[in-house]
Amino acid sequence: MLRHRRLGDADRIVTLLTPARGKVDAVAKGVLRPRSKLAGHLEPGTQVEVLLAQGRSLDVITQAQTIATYAGIRGDLDRLGTAMYLVEVTDRLTIDHTEPAAFELLAAALERLERGDGAHLLTRTFEMDLLGEAGFRPQWDTCVVCGAPVEGEFVAWTPSGGGVVCPECRRRYPEAEPLAGTTLKVLRAIQRGPYEQAARIRLNPALAAALERVMHDLVRSVAERDLGSQRFIEAVRRTAESEPSNEAISADVPPE
Repeated sequence: MLRHRRLGDADRIVTLLTPARGKVDAVAKGVLRPRSKLAGHLEPGTQVEVLLAQGRSLDVITQAQTIATYAGIRGDLDRLGTAMYLVEVTDRLTIDHTEPAAFELLAAALERLERGDGAHLLTRTFEMDLLGEAGFRPQWDTCVVCGAPVEGEFVAWTPSGGGVVCPECRRRYPEAEPLAGTTLKVLRAIQRGPYEQAARIRLNPALAAALERVMHDLVRSVAERDLGSQRFIEAVRRTAESEPSNEAISADVPPE
């Protein structure tokens, strides 16, 4: 389940991500009443099995049973923030009744987070895959304008264009930013996958932060808004970190 919003005094409109129909809205009638059988089963970030009855405008949830609560995630503030972000990104980048593959992507990401996989590479892989499924696959190998190969220690990239730009085409994107060669190399490795190979990349804090900035800028450009869950993650980090890292950007990337 992705989110819910109140409808009247006792009902909610629930946004579900399904394996067959993609993202759908349904009404959970009476869920806010103390004795509701649906209460507790319809919370964001949980996997549930629901029975839907067809309604005039929205389907109605008549039964719900929790399949996975991801208790290990909810017991850790850092992982909980990451899970909130994964769920919110999925909601923002999918359209109703489309992208059914997003269900498998989100379920796999939450399962990996539950078992303790590294949050940074897990999240970057998820963002990259979801952008591709939504029709916004980032372009890291060739110029987004002319299609020419782009290489170099520092190249230019643009969130609004969705990838790198060559020197000749950079004037079309005055807001283009420099992108370090190491960061670009890791972005390419993550996109080419598979996840098991990308997850072996070893990141230092500086590179992890650089990758996060790039992908968050891309997501923000596509979603056309900031994400509340990202602000939550940043607040958790400010509380946990005593001082910023000064490590140089480097990575151990498996060969292609």
